[in-house]
Amino acid sequence: MAKGKGIFRFLAVTIFSLVTVCLFSAGVFAGAMYLSDSGYFQVKSVLVKGVIKADGTKVENMVKSLVGKSIFDIKNTNVVSVDDTWVERMEIRKVFPDKLEVVVFEKTPVFKLTNTKGCFTATSSGLLIKENCKEASIHMEQGVQDVDFKEFIKIYEDTVYLEKTKIELKPFYFSVTDGDIKILGNYNREEFAKLFDVYKNKVKNRYKTIDYVDMRIPDKIYVKGGVM
Repeated sequence: MAKGKGIFRFLAVTIFSLVTVCLFSAGVFAGAMYLSDSGYFQVKSVLVKGVIKADGTKVENMVKSLVGKSIFDIKNTNVVSVDDTWVERMEIRKVFPDKLEVVVFEKTPVFKLTNTKGCFTATSSGLLIKENCKEASIHMEQGVQDVDFKEFIKIYEDTVYLEKTKIELKPFYFSVTDGDIKILGNYNREEFAKLFDVYKNKVKNRYKTIDYVDMRIPDKIYVKGGVM
């Protein structure tokens, strides 16, 4: 008899718990539907972040289409591609209950250069973006291979010293003007880093005058006109 009462009590508690959970879930669902229908979760404002070089007006006009939509319906796929060379991608971040942040990720500028077609900004990916500039410390001749240009971008990013110099990018090699000294280097990132370190810390301190330093041959530095 006691065993039967125990089973009955267990079933009663279980049923009561299930009913409670169902009622609670139904209440939450009904509340959410009410808030959704009332416009509580409708996007009322969009904050754009990360615009530096891109056209902010284009981005702002694009994100206006997100206002008024339910925040639950917004996904990164809702971001329409912006016709702007600087924009790499955009990401939507939700700020509940009714705000969005659109973060713009731009291409990374590395340096400005001139060539026969004008003045450009070179990005870390090797893309050239036209700029309204007349002069730059880097000039690129015709015939420089794309693979060599991308390797030079890595060399430039690794070598802060180059920011203070004038550089000529030529087919198969490049020249750096360091004061009165001309340095000739090849488009091998590791090789240039190794030899440039020798030039900066040893060669430049050893000689009083130098005409030019040739570092185009692997593991070799040729110094012309060096006077100790």
